[in-house]
Amino acid sequence: MTNCKTTFVGRFQCGQGSWRVSTGTEEVAAVIGQLFGRQPPTQASNEADHFEVLPRSTSMRVVISGPESIRAGLLTAAPRFEPKPSTRLSFRLADAYALGGFRLSSASWDLAESVPKLRTALSETGGDALCELVAETVEFTTRDGAALSYFHPSIKVIGPWRNPIQHAA
Repeated sequence: MTNCKTTFVGRFQCGQGSWRVSTGTEEVAAVIGQLFGRQPPTQASNEADHFEVLPRSTSMRVVISGPESIRAGLLTAAPRFEPKPSTRLSFRLADAYALGGFRLSSASWDLAESVPKLRTALSETGGDALCELVAETVEFTTRDGAALSYFHPSIKVIGPWRNPIQHAA
């Protein structure tokens, strides 16, 4: 269960069509790299305890512990600028549950607008939920005819989480 007692071992960021996972420990980076990496974990040259992994997949199965694991609001903006959404999610990786918790922070309007439905779906699972975390590509054409695209995180609730280690026998 991801809660206030959870040790958080890394952060997910969505951008350029894929995920980027950062962590402060080489051990966590190695596990994520082995499970999901498209290249070996790299160490950021400007920070001694900062490792990054670029997962090869745009989607991953995660475990979210109920609606309280997602928080959404608006960040106040400077004068003459619109406020921006701030959505924060805590979760564990379904394929490496014992590794610890991860966080995702996003300023995506798409994710922020999905929070009410997501909270309802999470509460309906009655506990920990198996979900799919996806880096979605949105493509559109402007009125001037320019083709643009951007990426945002989305979350799909699959159903209740049954930890295979706890339920083996």
